[in-house]
Amino acid sequence: MTDAALVIDDLTTGYGQLKIVRGLSLSCHAGQLTVLLGRNGAGKTTTLSAVAGLLPTMGGTVSLHGVPQTGSTVARVRSGLGLVQEGKRVFRARTVEDNLRLGGFSVRRQRGAIAEGIDRAYERFPILKDKRRQLAASLSGGQQQMLAIAQALMPQPTVLMLDEPSAGLAPSVVEQVFGEIASLTKDGLCVLLVEQLIDHSLAVADRVAVLDRGRITIDTDVASLDNWDALRESYLGATIKE
Repeated sequence: MTDAALVIDDLTTGYGQLKIVRGLSLSCHAGQLTVLLGRNGAGKTTTLSAVAGLLPTMGGTVSLHGVPQTGSTVARVRSGLGLVQEGKRVFRARTVEDNLRLGGFSVRRQRGAIAEGIDRAYERFPILKDKRRQLAASLSGGQQQMLAIAQALMPQPTVLMLDEPSAGLAPSVVEQVFGEIASLTKDGLCVLLVEQLIDHSLAVADRVAVLDRGRITIDTDVASLDNWDALRESYLGATIKE
């Protein structure tokens, strides 16, 4: 396999003096979807926040395509990193198209790049084109999640991280969102997915890692899993959908 698009090496991070994640190492390649599982409070969101530059790194390194990332979140976006945070974080008082334009801020100096990004977003999510002049607040929860993903794709990241994209969505919408996430890896993106829906996640993932108390306890290819029950039982509090 080619060199990893994202390499997290011996990462330690947290809040203030409190270390939540200790010595975490994980990698993801282009065209690969890695799902990061773990109980609430295990450090999953903290990990994504540190990789994105939203939290300080107390130790270790984060690299994109072999280049260590030490700059701001904006600098990491320009280096190819995208993040879809938990909670459908869109600009609710702005229109759908305004949200997409704001998502393309890091490429705003490239002539036509934002317009091309909007066209790509509408091609991937046709419902957003239909509602392009509506306020984001008027969208359903699933549509807001699609808009959040489309925003993160505007700068054309090579690595995309998603934090609990299924949270608060109806089952039928969850299926659609997971289908879109799977299609992103087929398009060549490196995707790091944090989720609580085990079976949905493993159905689309190439690799699975389990985080417990700030440390990786399982890191393996999904195809090599012999016992999914053992994986489920490796931590408590995850939502299981049969």
